[in-house]
Amino acid sequence: MAEDHLDRAQKFLDSLQRLGEQLKAAEDRQGFYLAQMLKLKQTGKTDSAEYQELNEKSLSLQALIDKYRPVYLERLEMVKNVQATVRKRRMKRN
Repeated sequence: MAEDHLDRAQKFLDSLQRLGEQLKAAEDRQGFYLAQMLKLKQTGKTDSAEYQELNEKSLSLQALIDKYRPVYLERLEMVKNVQATVRKRRMKRN
């Protein structure tokens, strides 16, 4: 029974880590798109198909980031609360 709980906790932590990594990758990719868009804007190519495509990709990534960042932060807060509780219990024992 305890092993099952440990396995579930480890899976939760692993999925939280993967979600964080995916969010970071999405933010990095969006930064790349925005940098490319800025270059195109500086050369007056905001009406180009490339600019529109980059804009659509950037908006799509931002929607995903906006959707999953709160989930990630909420779960991260849960982990921090559990860690704080464990620390308090250990301090009481000592």
